[in-house]
Amino acid sequence: MVSKLIDWNKVSLRDNLDILTGYAFSSKKFNDSDGLPLIRIRDLLSHNPVTKYSGEYDELYLIEKNDVLIGMDGEFNIVRWKGPKSLLNQRVAKIKSSNKNLIDNKFIYYRMHSELKRIEALTPATTVKHLAKKDIQNLTLLLPPIKKQQKIAAILSSVDEAIEKTEQIIEQTETVKKGLMQQLLTKGIGHTEFKDSPFGKIPSNWKTVFIEDVVEINPENLSSKTDDFYELDYIDIASIEKNNITGTNRYLFKDAPSRARRKVKTGDTIVSTVRPYLRGFAYINERYNETVCSTGFAVLRSKNECHSDFLYQVILSDRFVNYLISNMTGSNYPAVKADDIKTYNFTLPPKDEQIKISNILSEYHKKIETELNKLTILNEIKKGLMQQLLTGKVRVPINENEEVPS
Repeated sequence: MVSKLIDWNKVSLRDNLDILTGYAFSSKKFNDSDGLPLIRIRDLLSHNPVTKYSGEYDELYLIEKNDVLIGMDGEFNIVRWKGPKSLLNQRVAKIKSSNKNLIDNKFIYYRMHSELKRIEALTPATTVKHLAKKDIQNLTLLLPPIKKQQKIAAILSSVDEAIEKTEQIIEQTETVKKGLMQQLLTKGIGHTEFKDSPFGKIPSNWKTVFIEDVVEINPENLSSKTDDFYELDYIDIASIEKNNITGTNRYLFKDAPSRARRKVKTGDTIVSTVRPYLRGFAYINERYNETVCSTGFAVLRSKNECHSDFLYQVILSDRFVNYLISNMTGSNYPAVKADDIKTYNFTLPPKDEQIKISNILSEYHKKIETELNKLTILNEIKKGLMQQLLTGKVRVPINENEEVPS
């Protein structure tokens, strides 16, 4: 390690990094329509400020794209700003190299991730953790020569670009699918004759049903008398990410959580009844047949009249989510009851059309799933590269004649 880091030097951030903390703009001039966007901590990850400021300001606090910003409360997030030209509000800081011979702006963005997490872990808090300007100024970092910094930053930036493109594809595909869902779940495919319904005009051969008419809810549960050494694979709320099951935990029945009770089979749809606005919904495919999920889910099993794939598409609709949210009770742990799900009504086509509709929408779901898997791989690649390159574990060769992006 010593030989690899022989050309790395200790650099004081107090002497070589400018740190601008945000201004306490008057909240009396906050609004949602006039003036410049105002970057608050909650906007850092979305890059989409919702508050605007209509008063006078010092141009020192203007933020442009690619400026490096740090949230100074809660989680100490660091981002390269992707949003519009905005103003820097209090408790958000901007960092910038003041010595281009020692610190590259793009490199310090990547390098600071681990430092901020370390500071966050060491910062005591009774409620919300706070980062001080001096916490950054007091850092002395071991950094490679400037050309190596630039090359490392260029490598990591190329992965970030791939991540961003993948995220855009996912977002665009989700938008297209959402529009198709709205059309197909109410108008169907190729109909010319329609009738009135509580949902407006629907195809004349469709009908309206309640979920309880065509679905069994929580059809099977593990008995409390199950053998202690019965092995089960358990799906909990944390196992669901973007409507996909990311994995299960294996338990003996005697060691399993008390909520591990609901049995699921291929074709079931599970719906989170706890905090349903988080969309903890998933379709049970062959891989998870005969597993067990938490009682924090409602298990929906289609009867013969309703195709399981079509039911899943109904569950994914914004209308169903909004229905659940409107029926939530409780403030600390907002939840809905299985009985609330039973009374959700929707339009039901003949079964052959259900299959056609679900096949169309499933293609978009598969594309989203493929891109999500790609995104996971890219994030893992980035994580590994950061661990290797930012610590000098992997040497980055530099040709003196090589043009490195600045």
